[in-house]
Amino acid sequence: MIRHLWVALVVVLGGTSEVLATVASTAIYCQRYPKAAGCESQQASCNICHGGPPSLNPYGEDLAEALTGPIDQTLLEALGKVENLDSDQDGVSNIVEISNAGAPGNRLIKPETNVELVYDTTLAYKRMKSVYCGQSATYDDMQRLKAAADQKAFLHTELQACLDGTYWRNEALFRLADKKIQPQAALGFGGNVVIADYRWDYRLFAYIMSGDRDARELLSATYHIDEAGNKVEGQIGRQEPAQTGQRIVIGGGQPLAANRRAGMMTTQWFLAFYTMFATLPRNTASQVYREYLGMDIAKGEGLQPVVNEPRDVDNRNVRQAECAVCHSTLDPLSYAFSTYVGIETVRALLFNSNGTYRGSRAPWEAQGQIMGQPATDLLDWADKARNSEAFKKNLAKMMFSQALSRDPMPHEKQEFDLLWQGLPADNYSVNKMLHRFVDTTAFGGRRP
Repeated sequence: MIRHLWVALVVVLGGTSEVLATVASTAIYCQRYPKAAGCESQQASCNICHGGPPSLNPYGEDLAEALTGPIDQTLLEALGKVENLDSDQDGVSNIVEISNAGAPGNRLIKPETNVELVYDTTLAYKRMKSVYCGQSATYDDMQRLKAAADQKAFLHTELQACLDGTYWRNEALFRLADKKIQPQAALGFGGNVVIADYRWDYRLFAYIMSGDRDARELLSATYHIDEAGNKVEGQIGRQEPAQTGQRIVIGGGQPLAANRRAGMMTTQWFLAFYTMFATLPRNTASQVYREYLGMDIAKGEGLQPVVNEPRDVDNRNVRQAECAVCHSTLDPLSYAFSTYVGIETVRALLFNSNGTYRGSRAPWEAQGQIMGQPATDLLDWADKARNSEAFKKNLAKMMFSQALSRDPMPHEKQEFDLLWQGLPADNYSVNKMLHRFVDTTAFGGRRP
């Protein structure tokens, strides 16, 4: 299925410059280049033509010059005209970059189509010890590896010990969660103005991402994890009483009813911190879309506009053209979050209401959309998200980047695709995926 890749180009019409972005141009680009980055996946981005909207990158500039009329009518011809150019001057033609998951407008991304690598168990073992155990392989470690009758089996035994260890569970996974949770000490437990306790978020994330558990529960868990590592099924009271004065405490625990929970995106911290006082929680929805589905709307990724949107239901003036291109996707994503409370003050002091559900809060809950599908409420939204191709790819990319400090390169595409495509067979276990990952040349390969 062709995904939306918003190609916005400067077109000279009657002596004026107009920025146009159309679904038709998306289809034209992906029809010509079905294997291009953004056309066979959901990682669609405006960055093919933009350095950052509205500015064009070198490829976008060449395309703009090649257009002879309205973009929908002349884009196909213009694409052909610039194929043999090297827009970003990196020594690789546009068509070679496009055909090999490169970026014709970014000279820092240069595809390597013929990279010969051999798997080196020693290299993989050293990297594995560093990434998953948090320590360098010792001389004794290397001697044990050398003496092993089956070095691959030894590597996997050691990997499992690391994944069961305290460093991975209590340090590495916590750091992996930082961007998703965005802790603020002043607002969390023990802070000066406590809106919620993000320690619950870290424990839940690490629990789901370890122990062969189903990683989809990141967006569906109805439980929490206490300090002792035990699963808690019901509502959880405050850890400290409400108070005002020099120090203000209005939140704590997990007061949301279990039947309204959807994992990491309905913790008290997540809802209070990202929704705050917003009537339509756009920031909340965009954070989930970015961190759990891998699509950053601010970068033009994952734009799938809904007909007659945005309606601007909260009067934020988002219907003007420069805003509507993103809000026609973002606002429908946000409707399902609208019945979840962010921050309250007086009511929260009395009832610990931050991060709770209130069906009367807004009338748009059942009008949500995600990735071209209707969502009747947040639980339905979450179910579609966690079972999507985007979720699988993002999970694999998260672990790939965590280990190698970079995104997959074009020559690693086949191995990367097998990582995320194999998740259902692994029952969505991150541990099982990592056992497959350490066997790849991306993880343990070197040039011969």
